[in-house]
Amino acid sequence: MKKIFLLLLIMVPLTSIAQLTFELKGLVNKKISSDINEGSNIELKEIIKNNKGEKAVVIVNGEEHSINLRNFDKITFTPSTSKQFWQNQMIEHSVYESILKNGLQYKLRKNMEEEAIKYINYLNDNNQIFKDNFLENYLYSLVYRIYPDKLDDGRPGILNVKIVKDIAPNAGIYSNGTMIVTTGLLSTINSEEELVGILAHEISHFVLDHSVMNINKVEKRKKRAEFWAAFATGVAAVADVYASKNSKNSYYIPGTITASTAVLSYSIASMVKERMGLKFSREQEMEADRSAVKLMKHINVNPTALSSALRKIKKYCTLTGNYLALTGTGTHPAIDDRISEIGEPTIFKDVRYDLRISFVNSFNALIELNNQHFLASSNLATRNIQANVATEQDYILKAMTLLYMYDNQNKNNEALNLINKAKALNVLPNINIHKQEALILIRLDRVNQAKSSLLAYLKELEKLNAKSTEYEWTRKMIYKVGKL
Repeated sequence: MKKIFLLLLIMVPLTSIAQLTFELKGLVNKKISSDINEGSNIELKEIIKNNKGEKAVVIVNGEEHSINLRNFDKITFTPSTSKQFWQNQMIEHSVYESILKNGLQYKLRKNMEEEAIKYINYLNDNNQIFKDNFLENYLYSLVYRIYPDKLDDGRPGILNVKIVKDIAPNAGIYSNGTMIVTTGLLSTINSEEELVGILAHEISHFVLDHSVMNINKVEKRKKRAEFWAAFATGVAAVADVYASKNSKNSYYIPGTITASTAVLSYSIASMVKERMGLKFSREQEMEADRSAVKLMKHINVNPTALSSALRKIKKYCTLTGNYLALTGTGTHPAIDDRISEIGEPTIFKDVRYDLRISFVNSFNALIELNNQHFLASSNLATRNIQANVATEQDYILKAMTLLYMYDNQNKNNEALNLINKAKALNVLPNINIHKQEALILIRLDRVNQAKSSLLAYLKELEKLNAKSTEYEWTRKMIYKVGKL
């Protein structure tokens, strides 16, 4: 998407002259001047800064007046569009005052944009971006409900969304408008309303310019080349640990996840967050929550959907032992504090949401199985089955988790039934069907049928020319089953 620049600012620095346009209407709740009394209808047209100072141009009773920016607290604006809503939020949170004070800082924003692009390119080059045109289109439709194409405040940047392969539920937005949403986040929540709450929170950080404000507070940043060299070293270390941890995988699905697609961890992403000013303070997180809640009310979405999403993230963090995210660190707010301020959530669950994110659920289910989180893997596969959009892989994963978690006649037969459903689908045939069928049949003491399944599996491996340890295992298993 094209970046938007306010052309009138190119020739002259903003700190010497600026003009910001608005479409806001409201009501004066306290007398401003003899011409602008309490109860007057008022329309904000623009904010101007020149050599004589700063002023707001307003229309009252068809006449134009200039007022001091400090008089904004005497006006209650009533936005009717999302664009007007965000303009009002920028007034309430003094964003315009910061822009007028510091200028648009094009050099800083350009540098931050280049680093954001560098990071996204790194993710793309290392197969970290989850690509699903249908899901991307869905996310953009939600973004445009929340945010207009531009705010006419002169800042470069327009919103775009990237889905990152990471089981941890995270989201973030860079100063250039690039928003990252992890696959883990999409599967942690269960409804469109919760997703709108998360997106509104991140967009609030962008509109309120939190990242640039944070960078302005940093006295000295590490040189770019030095930082990215350290980042590459850190990524390599995490990749080595991951590869070592997962080197003994006992299951085989061609084209499955490899170490390179699971390198991204919160600790590594945290390096980039700090660099890009995305480590927000308690006040900034609370500001973003409040703006998101107001926006959700503005577009008729239950605002407790945001606290519901936070509660589900809390549950995930509890299960995975990420207690740091629960308690808060330093000035960063704890999840419980944020939930308490937003309000207790109602129950949010939507099968149609699972239909939209089904490919993400399948992807995350595979990672969870890889990490031996069998119940989590099973739950994700079940969500796709209940949404009537499961593919062969979902049924296979569900069957595999049953074998790992149970060993009784009922569960083994349930697993075999799932394999039979996978075989009947013919959406994306998966040769692992034969292997899992054989393992279940061995459990059920149906060894002759198990041998037939292994022979079918071997045949498929030969078609793929998969002369690997998996091929050797299958040949030996066919021999062993004959002895059972």
